[in-house]
Amino acid sequence: MRCKKKIFILQAKKLMRLAGPLIISNLAFTLLGSADTFFMGRVGPVELGAVGVASTLFLAASVILRGTVGSAMILVSQAFGAGDKQKVKQHFQQFIALAIILAPIAIFLPTLFRMYFSLTKPDETVLVLALQYMTIRSIEIPFSLISKTISSFMLGVGNTKIPMGVSWITVVVNLILNYLLVFGKLGFPRLGLAGAAWGTVVAQVIEMTIYILIVLKVYNKEYGLTKDLELPTGKDVRKMITLGFPMGLADSIDICAFGILMTLISRLGTIELAASQIANQLNDLAFMPAFAIGTATGSLVGRSLGERNTEKAEKYTTLGIILGVGTMGLISLCYWLIPQIFILPFTPDPDVYKISKLLLRLMAFYQVFDVIYIVFRGALNGAGQTRFTGIATALCVLGIFVPISYLGVYRFGFGLWGAWSGPVVYVLTLVVLLASRYKMGEWKEPWEKESVLVKSKKQLSYEAS
Repeated sequence: MRCKKKIFILQAKKLMRLAGPLIISNLAFTLLGSADTFFMGRVGPVELGAVGVASTLFLAASVILRGTVGSAMILVSQAFGAGDKQKVKQHFQQFIALAIILAPIAIFLPTLFRMYFSLTKPDETVLVLALQYMTIRSIEIPFSLISKTISSFMLGVGNTKIPMGVSWITVVVNLILNYLLVFGKLGFPRLGLAGAAWGTVVAQVIEMTIYILIVLKVYNKEYGLTKDLELPTGKDVRKMITLGFPMGLADSIDICAFGILMTLISRLGTIELAASQIANQLNDLAFMPAFAIGTATGSLVGRSLGERNTEKAEKYTTLGIILGVGTMGLISLCYWLIPQIFILPFTPDPDVYKISKLLLRLMAFYQVFDVIYIVFRGALNGAGQTRFTGIATALCVLGIFVPISYLGVYRFGFGLWGAWSGPVVYVLTLVVLLASRYKMGEWKEPWEKESVLVKSKKQLSYEAS
């Protein structure tokens, strides 16, 4: 009993050693995305609105590509767990190649954004500024994809500290460049909205450069990352896209769903929209530890499966749920008991506060189930079940989240609570679907069969000798 407890504590420490820096990295990524909004708030309301629209659309589009190359973590962690350095190198090289292959898609993004605006028909001034911002930001895609590939490689081999440090360097660089280029300081031209976009692009270039220098210095000698370059075949590319695209698509659709939710709520009134925006921002903040625990669980599950140890993989999943529910339960308790600490920095308005307080209690309920979904998703992704998790998420957004929110507001007249019922039913459904898939055990069958074959070969070799 004491031995099992000791093993549990060791595994918990390993999980938190991965998740801890990831939480801080996610905070940096959030700040990187909100820096442009912060500076535009000091330029003008039109620029602020344009960046608000543009940054959300750009994130929804770019996260598909980032999620695709980010699946490098799955294959690298499996190879790392198996102790196969050749495979680790191969996956690194092939996913870097995939990032380069996908990079030219950035050329077509401005056209896609124009098509979107031609359908939605926003204010003409906002349209022009938003397109300018997104066209410039599209330039960062190639650099961002390479950075994401390298950070995913590092996560696969169990290093989250370096990505944490690089993320914060990028944030600081972005803030400095935005200040110089938006307001025209120290002899730089005053570019306004364009300056914010260029500042982020240059920060991404610097981030990629740092990642390349570090990965070559730290890992090139051990894995020979630059030796015997092995470019992916067409079959390899299809396999990588099949693995990673569902992950990116699921994240993108999830982002879009909350954007649609805010659009529906905007028609209910300014107070309801303001309260919902506060609740959504606090939900995003609380999402960071949940996402970090889910990602760390996926990495350790992949590593355990690489070791052909499905029992260990199951223990990490269970541990991830325990730690996730414990962490999010504590945050939810704070949201329930002391909501004023979180709400008042956003608004002093008593009407907005009253509704925000109720929504925050709903978020407290939502977040506990959200982390369970995220951990199950991370575990299944770590086993390579990305197609199921991606399709399940997409179908639940399109078939549950959006329809229930829409019907709750416009068909049944439940107002704000009808709108927010969509994400609640959505996350509960995903928990049931992913938990059922996980408990069926299909995800571990290939690894158990391979483990039996390896043991059989070793036994035959032993008997022959």
